[in-house]
Amino acid sequence: MATEQSRTPSDVTKSVLEAIRTRIGARDATLSSEIDRALQALDTLSLENTSLASRVSAMTDRTEREIQKALMLTRVSSIVNSSLDLDNVLKDVLDAAVEVMKADRGFVVLQDEQGKFAVAIAHNINPDDPNDAKISQSIVRKVFESGEPVFTTDAQTDPRFESSQSIQTLALRSIICVPLKLRDVSIGVVYLDSRITPNLFHRGDPQLILAFAHQAALAIDNARLFKEQAARLTEISRLEAFQTQILESITSGVITTDSKGTVTTFNEAAGNTFGVDPATMIGRSDRGLDALVPGITTFLVAGHGFGGQYNMVGSHAMRGELALEVRIAPLDKGDAPGGSAIAVTDMTERRALEEMHQQDVQRSRAVQEAFSRYLAPHVVESLMRHPENVRLGGERQPATIMFADIRDFTKMASHMPAEQVVDILNTYLDEAVATIFRYEGLLDKFYGDGIMAVFGPPHVRSDDATRAIKAAIELNEIVARLETKLGRPLHISVGLASGDVVAGHIGSTRRMDYTVIGDAVNLASRLQAAAPPDAIFVDEPTYRASGLNYPADKMVAKIRGRDDDVTIYQLKLL
Repeated sequence: MATEQSRTPSDVTKSVLEAIRTRIGARDATLSSEIDRALQALDTLSLENTSLASRVSAMTDRTEREIQKALMLTRVSSIVNSSLDLDNVLKDVLDAAVEVMKADRGFVVLQDEQGKFAVAIAHNINPDDPNDAKISQSIVRKVFESGEPVFTTDAQTDPRFESSQSIQTLALRSIICVPLKLRDVSIGVVYLDSRITPNLFHRGDPQLILAFAHQAALAIDNARLFKEQAARLTEISRLEAFQTQILESITSGVITTDSKGTVTTFNEAAGNTFGVDPATMIGRSDRGLDALVPGITTFLVAGHGFGGQYNMVGSHAMRGELALEVRIAPLDKGDAPGGSAIAVTDMTERRALEEMHQQDVQRSRAVQEAFSRYLAPHVVESLMRHPENVRLGGERQPATIMFADIRDFTKMASHMPAEQVVDILNTYLDEAVATIFRYEGLLDKFYGDGIMAVFGPPHVRSDDATRAIKAAIELNEIVARLETKLGRPLHISVGLASGDVVAGHIGSTRRMDYTVIGDAVNLASRLQAAAPPDAIFVDEPTYRASGLNYPADKMVAKIRGRDDDVTIYQLKLL
């Protein structure tokens, strides 16, 4: 029941008439009938008042909405003209559109250079809901391609969208989508929707959003132009700073002249090269460069000279004469000469260092050649590269040891002059050592007319035994060849044995030898002593490891200094 404060005059009148009719009752039928007609008239008037109030309220809402839309356009225009930052402008104008249209979501979608659509700005998106950022791609493409707006008050019941899976899946209701155009060319779309409320938008709203889109397109165009110009200015400034940085950071002097022969660039390195202040050179005639590099102006392209690279002599007030490498190139402007670019590199110290380096190289080669007379070339090279490894001590490594001795040389030497003995011995040893080095063996020592060589340390390889046997065979071939040359019979015996040895520098800190110590050394020496002239005795580990299967007589013998019998292979020499 309505309270006294909420009752209207019509309600009061109606109550009074109903009360009168109740008191009269059946006593005055005519008056009662008149009261009924009056009540009906009051009911009709009340309904009309209610309907009028509803229409006035609706008109007030529409008027307020239109005012808000007009204010939105004014606000958008103000936003567009207030900033040239594209992201900020798009965000502000989209926020205004969503606010006035009371949409749930809003998007500005632009087409990129590859023709794909990408959301440039979005409003009211829940980052935790992946579906919240999805829109109808079919509507976006249709509006973009046709250039015409799409509007629906309820997409779920609109027959145009029955086959659109995205609209049905996303449960989209009210949708407005209008094209974004720049000079009649579509660049994207503006999209507003509601997934909750149907009939949110009205028939005139697409035109309003079109006006908004026009403002947004202007904002995009202005912002893009501003961004391009800003990027150009930034790039120009960056290139200028980069060029200056390059000119001042490179070690070569850089000098440029214009078509009139005026010095336009003289960097810090050029000033340091010649001992002058760069600022005093800029703006002067290129003839002033002759005082620094005599004759340079005859080569400048801006005049009648030639480009190219030259070795020239310059001068420095304190350092005196300079050795310079000068490169000159034209700075052409079309068909007309535009000046010259000159790069000056001070080679004075470099050439002095190169001379010192050459001297060091020559000395190093001389030292290496001298050491090579005592050690294998690969060992000398290792010592030269890593002299820090030369220290007392050794390490256990596998090796193949060779002993080779001229048989009965002492007896033969006793019947010859000493000079002849030395000549024969040197002739043999020269070729013998060359053979050992060729097979990359290490010459451990000379002992009288004998040689001890090591195959393996300091660089152990899988074919050490193979190379040792080949070297031993070739030593016998050398001796056979030298008999004719020397006019004297020569015979050698060779012993080869393999096993683990301790290889390293033995001696003192002042005098040391690189050698090997181990049972294989002793066995190889014993085998050589037991071998008859022109024979090569090889222990079984060496013969097996070589893989040569060289023809040999196998025997088992008792070797002095060893308790066990030793299996020996005597190679059959061809």
